[in-house]
Amino acid sequence: MFIVSVCSLKGGVGKTSVTLGLASAALHQGVNALVIDLDPQADATLGLLGEPGSSTDVAEVLSSPRTETVDRAIIPAPWSKDSSSHLDIIPGSHRSVLVDSPAPKGREVRRLHDALEKRTHRYDVVIVDCPPSLNGLTQMALSASDRSLVVCEPGFFAVTAADRALKLAQEMHEGDLAPRLKPLGLVVNRYRPRSVEHQYRLAELRDLFGDLVLEPVIEERVGLQQAQGGAVPLHEYQGASGERLTQDFDALLTRVMDSRQDS
Repeated sequence: MFIVSVCSLKGGVGKTSVTLGLASAALHQGVNALVIDLDPQADATLGLLGEPGSSTDVAEVLSSPRTETVDRAIIPAPWSKDSSSHLDIIPGSHRSVLVDSPAPKGREVRRLHDALEKRTHRYDVVIVDCPPSLNGLTQMALSASDRSLVVCEPGFFAVTAADRALKLAQEMHEGDLAPRLKPLGLVVNRYRPRSVEHQYRLAELRDLFGDLVLEPVIEERVGLQQAQGGAVPLHEYQGASGERLTQDFDALLTRVMDSRQDS
């Protein structure tokens, strides 16, 4: 099972949008996927289900990582109703903030890893939507993951935030808290190509992080928000910007799946 954490240092960069774009691409490409909503705001749950989760959620999974708890928490997303592949979700919950310690101990960090080891379902990829911080929940995700995907905007704070997120992943790997973890790279989101500031910041990110800045850069387009507002997969969105967005997320998912060969 290949696990990818989608994380960021700060909110408002479109981390959940990237998660949902990848989930839509997975359905489009026939990839069986599980989304785990670790963000206490539970926006990925709302985007995939059209309503807050009402069954066993991720907070219960982390508190009691038994096989029956994990299997009960996994529910099919309506998006995959007529698809040849399936997309499931472990819903998020505000209650998960209770285990989001700023300095978790080693055993606490492995809670998600232990839970996923006990599931009976099989997936091609697991996508974990992390909280907008580097506290306990994000560290749990990184500990269980094969790859980390850092989402950032081309703004003034992007360099510092991206650097801290990448360093945390490296420290956890070197400290044996995340033995399989490798950085997949930075996803630059909400890019406005006509903005001189965005052009400058993107060039700055590329100068500092090189090949870790992934292609494609995701441009700011209204279609992404409109698809989420309708709780429909991006690949079913019929607006003018839909085609470009679906191409970008298809390419990004392909990069994610190809990285399995680097294990």
